[in-house]
Amino acid sequence: MTLHSEKKTIFSLAVAFLLLAVASLLSMMGFGQFHGDRWLETRQNSVKELQSIGSAYSMVLVNSQRYVVSGEGQHLSLFNQSLEDLKLHMGSLQALDGGQYGRTERVRRLSNELALSLGEIDLDVKLRQDKGSRPAQSLLLTNREMRDADGILKRIVAMEQEESAAIQAFFSGDVKARGNSLPLVAFVFACLSFVVALVELFGNRRDFEFDIADEARLPGLDAVRPLSPAYSGGASGAYSSGDNGNGNGNGNGYYGNGTGELSQDDLTGLRRDLAGALSQLERLANVDYLTDVLNVRGLEQVLRIEDNRSGRSGEPLIAMLINCDNLKKVNEGLGHGTGDVILKETAKRILGILRPSDHVARVGGDEFLVLLPDTSLPYGMRVAERIRSGISDAPMQGANDVVPVTASIGVVSLPAKIASVQEAVNLARAALKRSKAAGKNKVTVAEESPLTKGSRVTQRDIVEQLLDAGEFRTVYQPIIALASEKVEGYEVLSRGPDGAFESPADFFRICVENNILTTVDLQCLRLCLAAPRDLEENARFHVNLFPSTLLETPVDKLIELFPADRSHIRYCVEISEQEFISEPAYLRDHVNALKHAGILVAIDDVGFGRSSLETLILLEPDLVKVDRKYVAGLSNEPAKARLLRRLANVAKSLGAQIIAEGIENREDLPLLMEMGIDYGQGFLWGELLGKLPAREDMVKKG
Repeated sequence: MTLHSEKKTIFSLAVAFLLLAVASLLSMMGFGQFHGDRWLETRQNSVKELQSIGSAYSMVLVNSQRYVVSGEGQHLSLFNQSLEDLKLHMGSLQALDGGQYGRTERVRRLSNELALSLGEIDLDVKLRQDKGSRPAQSLLLTNREMRDADGILKRIVAMEQEESAAIQAFFSGDVKARGNSLPLVAFVFACLSFVVALVELFGNRRDFEFDIADEARLPGLDAVRPLSPAYSGGASGAYSSGDNGNGNGNGNGYYGNGTGELSQDDLTGLRRDLAGALSQLERLANVDYLTDVLNVRGLEQVLRIEDNRSGRSGEPLIAMLINCDNLKKVNEGLGHGTGDVILKETAKRILGILRPSDHVARVGGDEFLVLLPDTSLPYGMRVAERIRSGISDAPMQGANDVVPVTASIGVVSLPAKIASVQEAVNLARAALKRSKAAGKNKVTVAEESPLTKGSRVTQRDIVEQLLDAGEFRTVYQPIIALASEKVEGYEVLSRGPDGAFESPADFFRICVENNILTTVDLQCLRLCLAAPRDLEENARFHVNLFPSTLLETPVDKLIELFPADRSHIRYCVEISEQEFISEPAYLRDHVNALKHAGILVAIDDVGFGRSSLETLILLEPDLVKVDRKYVAGLSNEPAKARLLRRLANVAKSLGAQIIAEGIENREDLPLLMEMGIDYGQGFLWGELLGKLPAREDMVKKG
């Protein structure tokens, strides 16, 4: 390619990118596709339909309440008529513009809100018809429902005002409201310029013969390969692979011999360069950008390999968590630039002490995690002490001054089948905290230590106690089929150390406060799955898991914790709704992976106090467990029964089975079965079991 052709290519590309930028800018400023008669007609019809919908919805509210109070057939007839009008106008609104208008986010949202509201109102009317005047007072709309209805009416009015404003702007001559084709025109010219650039670039290379893989991936090569060593821009500086930029052609070829053809050596060079570029990208994804050691993603892959190797060889895997003391003060006093220098130097000193087979990663702002494969705990302690002294003995040179730096280190021998980097960090953090508490610049191992000097009995720190799986035990609660009152399976529950932290609510609260929830949750899961499973064919076996644990643990490692043979037991993972997850969509891939592996998924504690509708819709669980506050004393509280009925209708509409928790009175069973609830749990069928009954006992009880 000649210099003149290169200039034309660069010019064409510059024009293309400029026009694309112009098109994007015009779109952001509100310019867009031309709005013609069809657009205007759609907006005018939408205003009419929205007005009709608002009026019909108001009449639905009024007539439903009149009928609930009076029970007169006239009000019932008016209610049904206004309900049909509302559905008719809503259907007309959704059908505007060939159905495109109904697919917009705001119309779909309005449709969903109306559907939920109308479902509740229609249920109240039907209950009034079936039960007579006795439950009339409890069927009136509550303050919350009135606020929701008022919100829907305000949304309808707001949509109507928006459409009216758009119509008014159209007739007033607003160029943005009328729309135009400027972005489209700019985009077309940008495409033409890009085509011209491609023609200039490849016009002299008609005889290139790439294999399919090379052709598909070559356009991204120059983005990751430095050009300066290999391309001089002159007649003797052709781009050549393997000659360090000295040139191998006569100036007429980018790759090759100047005739426009690629030789086999050139293709080999291209493949080698591409492989190098991909290797560099993979390295960037797994290495911390600042310290040039592994990041969490890179260490996650290493941990899997080392954990498998440790399991085969039987040799322990040692982890040490290193924290730079007082780095926050350095950042505040000397600036973050100095702090970055300290982190780089710390990583370099750690690497200088480790063996080639060891691994180090930056797992936090000022924390490093080191893995020592095939290492005994005493040797790991010696390595940790060398690292500590190597960091603290020689002051580090900051941006403007010499900075004294020390490090606190916690050492732990990792258990087999470690599930995630976060679990390894949590196990080592207890020892690290003791190093900090002892005055910093210390190495501490995660083991028993006296709380007071001269104490006869060795006690453990609460956190270390919770990290010890031996302190936990399991109990079992039967899952009952309400129709037959037969035992269908068991939920296995964890109980913490005897005493103050035996209750799950207490010990999980401590876990959250000390950032060890994932580790403790996983060890409880292992303990529950290790329980005897001499259950009858197709029995249910439910275990619990927090959403944060599901997010922080690689799902394939999580599935490996379950028995390989799951043919005769239906395992179910119950995900608690009590722990807040801001966006349930983050859990969807993990939930789908569990389902694909044949493991059922249940949403636990539904109705605990947070809105569960979005979670139920996104995750599509196999089962929904209703919190005990909706169940206990159901037969004596009509308002509670009304709420539970609505919640059950939502769950059934999603195809999920329902389990009611906290059943204590037999009087509640007929009402629960009438609502279509499939299963139940509670003290009506006895206390929690200390062990699973034998299979023959289950059959007799069933």
